[in-house]
Amino acid sequence: MQKEPLISVVIPTYNRANTILKSVNSVLNQTYKNIEVIVVDDCSTDDTLGLLKQINDSRLKIICHEKNKGQNAARNTGIKSCSGEYIAHHDSDDVWRLNKLEIQINKLIEKNADIICCQTAVNDEISHKYIYNHPDSKLVKEGFISYNQLLKYNCTTSQTLLGKAECFKTVLFDETQPRFTDWALSLDLVKKYNFYYQEVVLADVFQQQDSITKNPQKGVKGMEMLFEKHKNAILSDPEITESFFKKMSSFTCRCKKNPVFEMSYIYKAKPNPINLVKLIMAKTGLYKLLFNLKNG
Repeated sequence: MQKEPLISVVIPTYNRANTILKSVNSVLNQTYKNIEVIVVDDCSTDDTLGLLKQINDSRLKIICHEKNKGQNAARNTGIKSCSGEYIAHHDSDDVWRLNKLEIQINKLIEKNADIICCQTAVNDEISHKYIYNHPDSKLVKEGFISYNQLLKYNCTTSQTLLGKAECFKTVLFDETQPRFTDWALSLDLVKKYNFYYQEVVLADVFQQQDSITKNPQKGVKGMEMLFEKHKNAILSDPEITESFFKKMSSFTCRCKKNPVFEMSYIYKAKPNPINLVKLIMAKTGLYKLLFNLKNG
């Protein structure tokens, strides 16, 4: 019987003493056993490192940054240390379903794909009550995804990515990207490799209060960087333009600013009465006011 290929799992962490054991154990307890788990501690100041050292499993490797470099740098450190034929990414505050790797690697091989991602179940961070699945099954269906599809709607998350090691070693995470790092990486990868989306929930996500997903300023900056990098493709398709700037406008509003920039691009792409009204509302400050009233 042919031996299962080695899968390297990279987990960056910083001050996650309250979640790190559940995260790492959800990987070590996978039904797929031929793995190495590389946890990169980004100079934690809590007991994250101490808890990791208590895990007695030869498949676990711990790497420590001497100074805090950020999540993307930690991911890249882990990638460069991988020895597996395949690499999977995980987050230190989330949990994998126990058959995640087995299901994904089988589908990746079956479809002759280079990279695969899947759905996550998003849960309330306090009660752990289920909220919704991401991505939305109404917006993306199982199959190979294109650059334009991914640009219009991000169906990837870091803890669902698995692929051939050469892909992630060739295209590293952008260490300057403050938010949407999974989206930024996947947009670079999908232009070079066969990227498959599997419509099955294989991970549970729990957003922490100090997570970067809670920071609208980083959201705006992340979207601005993506726009500069993919500007021509975004503006070449009205549907992508509208989708991209609608998402960006939500972060601008959460920063207590008016999304005039965003609504101007949406109106240029789709000059209809509804978008004209939205542009006028943005210029007068009414759009921001109504958005924050609706979204708290």
